[in-house]
Amino acid sequence: MKALLALLALLCLGAAPSGTINGRVFDRVSSLVAGRYWDRTMHGLDWSATTAQYRPDAIAAPDSATLYKVINRMLARIGDSHVYARSAAQLPPLPRRNDDTGWNRRARWAADGVLLLAFDQFEPGDDRWLIHSLRSYRPRALILDLRHNVGGDADILDRIAGQFVAKTTPLIRLSGRRTIEERTKGSDPQSYRGPIAVLIGPRTTSAAEILAAFLDDSGRAITIGERSKGAVTGGVDHRLPDGGRLTIAEYDIHLASGRRLEREGVTPRHIASEKPGGDAPLDEAIRLLSQPAA
Repeated sequence: MKALLALLALLCLGAAPSGTINGRVFDRVSSLVAGRYWDRTMHGLDWSATTAQYRPDAIAAPDSATLYKVINRMLARIGDSHVYARSAAQLPPLPRRNDDTGWNRRARWAADGVLLLAFDQFEPGDDRWLIHSLRSYRPRALILDLRHNVGGDADILDRIAGQFVAKTTPLIRLSGRRTIEERTKGSDPQSYRGPIAVLIGPRTTSAAEILAAFLDDSGRAITIGERSKGAVTGGVDHRLPDGGRLTIAEYDIHLASGRRLEREGVTPRHIASEKPGGDAPLDEAIRLLSQPAA
């Protein structure tokens, strides 16, 4: 009998930490979203009722993967691209650099005098790389390939956008518990003034969508490819008690023109779809930039 009671006690002790950490993670997510999400009305969603609905399943989750599935089902009810949670196991590793250009950056001549710059995120160093590439290659025309760019740091976006306009220019307006106007940085008369084509597609996200729209709206570039993802709100990361991470859209985002890209995306002026065995968007960009009008 004593052995049985000891076994039951051991089992209970083993189960308690899981339930305890589940509750701490879930409650932290619930409170952070309630206090930090940019729309205090939650788009009409009853947040208290929603968290009460999902909490029992979160507490009962047998492992971290199941817990985060429950949490993300709840967060999906908000309907915002930048509200989601990732467990510690789901967090990406630190960027891995294979050489001086980096695995997520590529620079090469696409045609005579036409430089192709492709980068897949807006992270510290990407702005310096882009500036160095423009000064080293001195292209006649430029193609920015943002088809795989997932966005990133707003400050890096400001600096990269600033390399294509002669003076500081309004870029976006962030609205939340306070309003912030982002402007280009590093703009001056020596900024790159040649013709630009921007390649976008369904995987173009967040800051990459903003850059494409800004260059298109300002008349500095032609956009080519397919409609972008439409995931453009201001996400801020928060650590969770188990080492996971919660992203909350603490700001809604509008372009300087007032246009909102969330769920709408950027529709390029020239539609061209990627197909196996070829690169129609890139070919179209080279063709357009090779015309005398460019």
